[in-house]
Amino acid sequence: MNNQTDLLGNALSKDDHELLDLYGRLKALSARTDLPPVATANVKQAMVLLWNACNDLALIAEEPGCD
Repeated sequence: MNNQTDLLGNALSKDDHELLDLYGRLKALSARTDLPPVATANVKQAMVLLWNACNDLALIAEEPGCD
């Protein structure tokens, strides 16, 4: 996959790019160690929900990687 196509080779839409951007931002935020535990937990929950959407749309093929 590249930044222009999904896992099936289809061109990414503006919405696809936005979902991937949001997922990436939440993934980076969830990796921080300076947030309060309640914030980290909620960010991880939001990241997993976006991961579900991105995975179902064949935009990514990774595990969210949060415990």
